[in-house]
Amino acid sequence: MPVRPIDRRETLLALVGLAAASWPPASYAQQVGKIWRVGFLSLDSGTLSSRNTAAFLKVMSALGYVEGKNLIVEWRSADGKFERLPALAAELVQLKVDVIVAVASAAIGAAQKATTTIPIVMATTGDPVGSGFVTSLAHPGGNITGLSNLGGDTGEKLLDLLLAAVPKLSRVGVLVTPTSPTSRAISESIRAGAQKAGVKAVVVEVSSLPEIETAFAAMAAQNVD
Repeated sequence: MPVRPIDRRETLLALVGLAAASWPPASYAQQVGKIWRVGFLSLDSGTLSSRNTAAFLKVMSALGYVEGKNLIVEWRSADGKFERLPALAAELVQLKVDVIVAVASAAIGAAQKATTTIPIVMATTGDPVGSGFVTSLAHPGGNITGLSNLGGDTGEKLLDLLLAAVPKLSRVGVLVTPTSPTSRAISESIRAGAQKAGVKAVVVEVSSLPEIETAFAAMAAQNVD
């Protein structure tokens, strides 16, 4: 059965439900006349496309939170520059937002360091427990909740799938974000699997989007398959 590609808009819609669940019912919010402020922190600008932001606002409206009436959304993107995230997270805290929606492990980590009291809704992180975002999946603890996708131990499984598709694989390239615990965990899992399978894992670190092209060139120079 073909696997349907993950739709970022659907991820955002799910996040809205999680974020809204941490607030009083919309009817109560409307009664007291409070204007709710949401901080949205993303590593890349693609997450904040007009399609995604429109979907976010549409569902918020359905839940009773209407932009310009009782909702303000503070959109922040680091444009792929990891070093910008701490300042952006601190800015959202200074704005006294009611909740922070953080997309990608680096953004979640920045938000976590910026506040221990403002609720944080996380998305697209691989191993929230291993990354130190939550105590456990059943009982997150702290001020962070949300969604996760790949776990750190899935790297070896991904390599198995690759070997099934390319049986003669001998050298595999692995991109790693050094500031991401999840990325490091997955790469270590791939290393372990590669060693068992007799495959050479060529690991290249990437700290920003502009470095990706150079990273691929470095892997090509090492003759990855």
